[in-house]
Amino acid sequence: MAGAALPDLAVSSPELPAGGLSAEDTAAGELRGSDAAAAEISGSTRPGILDHQIIRPGGPGTPLINISYPSLGRSDIDADIRHWATSIADAFEKHLDTEGFGLSGREDAAEQGPSYELWGSCDVSRPSDAAISLTFEIWTYTGGAHGNQDIITLNYSLITGQRLGLVDLFEAPETALQLMSDWSYRELSRRLGGGRLGQMLRDGAAPTVENFSSLTLTPAGLLINFQPYQVAPWAAGAQKVEMPLDELLGARPLLSIWGR
Repeated sequence: MAGAALPDLAVSSPELPAGGLSAEDTAAGELRGSDAAAAEISGSTRPGILDHQIIRPGGPGTPLINISYPSLGRSDIDADIRHWATSIADAFEKHLDTEGFGLSGREDAAEQGPSYELWGSCDVSRPSDAAISLTFEIWTYTGGAHGNQDIITLNYSLITGQRLGLVDLFEAPETALQLMSDWSYRELSRRLGGGRLGQMLRDGAAPTVENFSSLTLTPAGLLINFQPYQVAPWAAGAQKVEMPLDELLGARPLLSIWGR
């Protein structure tokens, strides 16, 4: 049996309002010189990106937390990313009732390390010079046979600094949902097969905002991320489906995000 899932991890900080850049902001996608030097010193393998970590070592009755997140050299976007990552850590700590889970009051508690853990990593995708996409994989363990995984994406305009949602990507978001649903169902049916998974796949790939809340922007289009248990059992793992932008033209995508 899996450990208890965290509630609403994806909604941990408000989106940034749209607006122009201040005089302090650099051109879209470019790091300040000092940040570029820091990235080189830190050994970052991603040009123009400085890697950071939130580390809370944990102990008896408190969880171990280790979240990696990037900064891009844009003060508005970097502040939002940092706040989001910190909110994930804070929400995990707040959610855990150590007494309820039996960590407190045990004679051997002082000798035990942290029983609950949160680990977070991040991949960066650049669909164009106008946008950037961050895909976080958040692993948590709160008891049970195995932990839990959440795949959460943060997409940003490098022109305005705005966090991009579905309505910012497509002029016809409902059409986009239907197109993504149809495409994903076909792809996953071939990959996973039918039979007893049919209903799970139909429900998990239905054209709802919740089912398509984790979208990675790529130069070719979208990478649609499905959570474990969403379209297939845990053993099948998280499922990812690539969808070319040309297949989404009926939803009138904002082509400038993809540099077109």
